[in-house]
Amino acid sequence: MKAITIEGPSLSETDTEEHVTAGEEVIDVGEYYGSESLEEATLIRYIQVKHSTVKIDTAWTPSELEKTFRGFAERYKALQQRFRTVDLDSKLELWFVSNRPISTEFLEAIYDAAKGVSARHVDVLKKLEQFTSLSGTVLTNFCKLLRLEGNQEGLWDQQNLLAQDVSYYLVDADFDAPIQ
Repeated sequence: MKAITIEGPSLSETDTEEHVTAGEEVIDVGEYYGSESLEEATLIRYIQVKHSTVKIDTAWTPSELEKTFRGFAERYKALQQRFRTVDLDSKLELWFVSNRPISTEFLEAIYDAAKGVSARHVDVLKKLEQFTSLSGTVLTNFCKLLRLEGNQEGLWDQQNLLAQDVSYYLVDADFDAPIQ
């Protein structure tokens, strides 16, 4: 199925002019499968992308991700409030993608919360609850939507790979081809 990919969330998510603005600032990319309408879409991905050129070997800590998780949670709560009859938990994904690693303890706390099991890192879980203002079943449902992808290729690496791939199709060196 083909995705409609746009910068930020779509203004066409609702049938009315009442646009949900909560959490918009943390969404870099919105991917919509089936439709840009929340009621009709089969899958919606909100993605935040963070690439570092300085701290590529330093893991993201919970505190560094506070704004992202606060924004994702605000959006989740606002959409749940606005679309009470739509099962957002079956069609919404909240992605964080970075070339930096993500704290193992934070990933484990999110995993434990999503599974509804006892937290291995109670202090980290408390931070997550504080950032999101969620707890219990609602936090569990929210954590099930999270996709955290650390250690991704850096921007420079991606550009170099693209330039190499494009060069195979060109007769001579064209430095603008990968950009175009």
